Amino acid sequence: MCTFYNRIFRGLVSFILVFYSVKLKSQTDSTSAADTIKTVEIKVKKNLIENRADALVYNADEDLTSKGQSASELLAKVPMVDVDMDGNVSLRGNRNIRFLINGRPSGLLSGSPSDALRAMSADDIATVEVMTNPTSKYDAEGSGGIINIVLKEKKVEGLVGSLSGGIGTRSAHFGGNLASQKGKTTYNLSLGSHFWRSWGNLETKRNNTDEKGISYQLIQHSDQVNWGGGPRITLSLDHQFTESQSLVLNATGRYRLRNSVDNWSTNYGVIDSLDFLWRQESDYLSQGWGYDLGFDYRIKGKKPKSEFAIAGLLTDGISGDGYDALRYSKSNILSFQEHSLNNNSNKEFSLQLDWINPLTKNLMLETGVKTVFRWVKSNYNFDSFDFAKKKFVPNELLNNGFGYFQNVYAGYSQITYEFLTKYSARLGVRYEATKFGGDIEKGVFENIGINTFVGQPYSNWVPSISLSRVIGAGGYVRLNYNMRIQRPSLIFLNPYVNYSNPVDITVGNPLLNPEVSDNYELSFGNYTKIGGFGLNFYHKRLNNAIETYRFINSSGVYITTYSNIGRNVQNGMDLNLNFRGKGWMLFFNGGLGHVNISSTVDTGAVSGISASGWTYVVGLRGNYSINDDWLVEGFSRINAPQFSLQGFSQNWMFHTIGIKRMFNEGKGGLGLGLDNPFTPRITLKTENLGQSFELYSQRVLNMWGVRINFNYSFGDVKTKNTNIRSIRIKNEDLKNGSGAGEM
Repeated sequence: MCTFYNRIFRGLVSFILVFYSVKLKSQTDSTSAADTIKTVEIKVKKNLIENRADALVYNADEDLTSKGQSASELLAKVPMVDVDMDGNVSLRGNRNIRFLINGRPSGLLSGSPSDALRAMSADDIATVEVMTNPTSKYDAEGSGGIINIVLKEKKVEGLVGSLSGGIGTRSAHFGGNLASQKGKTTYNLSLGSHFWRSWGNLETKRNNTDEKGISYQLIQHSDQVNWGGGPRITLSLDHQFTESQSLVLNATGRYRLRNSVDNWSTNYGVIDSLDFLWRQESDYLSQGWGYDLGFDYRIKGKKPKSEFAIAGLLTDGISGDGYDALRYSKSNILSFQEHSLNNNSNKEFSLQLDWINPLTKNLMLETGVKTVFRWVKSNYNFDSFDFAKKKFVPNELLNNGFGYFQNVYAGYSQITYEFLTKYSARLGVRYEATKFGGDIEKGVFENIGINTFVGQPYSNWVPSISLSRVIGAGGYVRLNYNMRIQRPSLIFLNPYVNYSNPVDITVGNPLLNPEVSDNYELSFGNYTKIGGFGLNFYHKRLNNAIETYRFINSSGVYITTYSNIGRNVQNGMDLNLNFRGKGWMLFFNGGLGHVNISSTVDTGAVSGISASGWTYVVGLRGNYSINDDWLVEGFSRINAPQFSLQGFSQNWMFHTIGIKRMFNEGKGGLGLGLDNPFTPRITLKTENLGQSFELYSQRVLNMWGVRINFNYSFGDVKTKNTNIRSIRIKNEDLKNGSGAGEM
């Protein structure tokens, strides 16, 4: 039925075009050829949220309130996606996400996604695709799923551009874009920068029990000020050789800076009789810079939808993380001074070939191969101040070096079959073989004989299965299964020890193995022009999970490290609703789940321990157009506790309200926003329990803020033909598969 109406619609449009062109020709017979030619564009609106066979799609173009915002602020509105006050992104509470840009990995989002998303303008984003059960075509990495950010295409004649930005008490960002097309080549320049800051305090209480059963308590109070930011620049070239051959070249440069200043006091002793240990001022500084160089070459085949593509990416990043610590006695005398610097380099090269081959009208074969080479190097140094010599002296017992390599070789094949008009099935398998190894010069692992190591190579067969049925124009029901792999990143592997807080240190584990998860999902819903809903039920099992492991050593120091000691089982549901009327939109994003984490170790401090509880998220957003020029918006989100093997962290709440003035026929806008006006200070509580210790911490953050956003687009699109006015029609409401997306 939908196809029948589409044919009628297209027939009417064709008739109008023919009639209009004939009438126009009669009018232009007496018109000079030098007259300026205008472009008439008929644009049919999309749904804000759409369902596709392998993803939930958020159409940023249809979100008027995203103008002038950052990508981080845009992601906070997307169903199933959470963005906390530090800019960290999670999917269903899982931060192990694989970020893609235009379907390809990007170094821009591999180092510090929170910083990169703050620096990226939402005006550059066409859609955000959320894949909780990706197909075999995508890398198996990312146990939480995949978020693919699709940027807008700049297919223009002439010069067009945009400016966007915002400034406020908690954050600021600025971005710009220029695009120009000459002949068959489109040139694009994109700039972005961001700045953020936060402030508050942290109080930690730790109860210890020694071997004799005597209880001791440690209390720390810290005042914290944090800020960060940095710019990025992207240059791209899109050349269309022929109608079937195209090449995209792009280069990105980036820089980030983070600073944190802590001023804390420490007391320790028998409960109710604590002694003052010291007061410490710590200044942390982290900076990093890098670049991406990539290409994407595509050839369309003679068959419809057939295509061959080859893509490559080289990314290089260098960072330096360090701190300066000053420690004072009770009488405010400087008693200790230390400086630490950890220099890192992270290089990655990937090459990928993909082939899409329609075997029949209803049968599609996709296959490809990919290889990834990663090299990581970390050198860290500690210098302690010698008061007798009045200079810093290297601490050779702590200085260390760490090198690591990881090579991944992958191939995939998947087949999609559409049958009985409304049904489709996809079956795929991906094979990934991994080799890794490294070396440790000396340090915390030297005493167990680890210097140079070559890990045991491993391989994984990663299947994916999807069955779906279209219901009406926008309805669907779908059943998915897939397997995901989460390889440990440098933050988990690096054996660098941060001694800035000598009673609470963190160290990585270079011997970690990857996680493997099984994911099942049943989804159904319906999206239309006036609104819709999506309901997902999921079950997830994660074996060999990398869990945070905390313990107290013989010196009473609280140590945090990581190990493959967990089994994580999650069950839950997600619900998103959206309603649209004349001048207004209302959205609800929510989820409810239960998590159970248990130890897989039979001996030691974590033997037999487990944690479980309910998780939930509730988000509500709405906007209303007072008239063509004024728009108001409100947004609120509550996140539930997050659980680990030894404890949990409490939920948090964020809300914002704003008003926006549009001008120049919607090409520009100026907005005013208030962050957390009703709860200016939020409290985050964390509880961790282990053998012979209990730790409770409370972090208070000031979340109240005022901000001003702006956006402006400029430039005209002109055609080369100077005689006939051109008409372009965009049927952007149509989706392949009659609402269920292309299979």
